[in-house]
Amino acid sequence: DFIVTVVFSFLWLVSSSAWAKGLSDVKVATDPDEVLLLMSACKQQSNKCLPVRSPVMSSLNTSVVFGYLNFILWAGNIWFVFKETGWHSSGQRHASDTMEKQSSSYNQGGYNQDSYGPAGGYNQQGSYGQVGEYGQSQSYSQSGPTSFANQI
Repeated sequence: DFIVTVVFSFLWLVSSSAWAKGLSDVKVATDPDEVLLLMSACKQQSNKCLPVRSPVMSSLNTSVVFGYLNFILWAGNIWFVFKETGWHSSGQRHASDTMEKQSSSYNQGGYNQDSYGPAGGYNQQGSYGQVGEYGQSQSYSQSGPTSFANQI
């Protein structure tokens, strides 16, 4: 996953840069003033050529911005994917070994939580005898809630 994320991030950077360069070339090629200079009819003094309107490039500029924002998103995701790899956890082993040595030097006694078992907690045993539809005897037993505790 890490390598794929790095490759996609790099591809977003390259493709966004290529699209930005291509858009820049399109803007130069479609500039109304430049187009008028290239037309032979507009070179004659008797003809007066003026652009009617300039091209709207705002949506194309927005696509370039979102391309670079997507690259930033992928590049930022590299760190989180790296944390999930074995390479990140191998660097953390030394710190965890130190923590294990420190925690083993303290003598921590366990807590006796047996008093919360069936004798100390809520426990109800009952039998309810019921007669079924065709004279069959049925009995149900009920026990109280069970308490579980995490021990360190």
